Amino acid sequence: MSTVQSPITAGRAIASYNASSISSTDWYTLNSSDFYDPTSGTQLVADRPFAFVGVVSSSSTTVSFIKLRARTLASDGKTNADGVIGVLGTYSVDVQAIDGGSNVTNIAYAKAAAGDSFIVYAGFNV
Repeated sequence: MSTVQSPITAGRAIASYNASSISSTDWYTLNSSDFYDPTSGTQLVADRPFAFVGVVSSSSTTVSFIKLRARTLASDGKTNADGVIGVLGTYSVDVQAIDGGSNVTNIAYAKAAAGDSFIVYAGFNV
């Protein structure tokens, strides 16, 4: 029996968030309302589910982190046991394809160094 996988999409709305000016390695939470639609320039409505997340960090020798949930504290942990994803340079994930992914309405990031360039790319579903 053969099966056909549904096409993977980046979401119905796409956007990016430039965190380069954040001069900290603390955790920060992002919601769809932190992003702006590049086709209209309007702010996205809050709590749209993330369909896709990609990050690019200027640091490829020191680890940055993301997690597919909101931070609890700015000082949240950054170990494997804390349920985080380490990023060296770039990382992307089709959020909607993972278990529980359709419920991801917040993500969090922590830069490797305060002066790093760091951009989050995201796709959202309605």
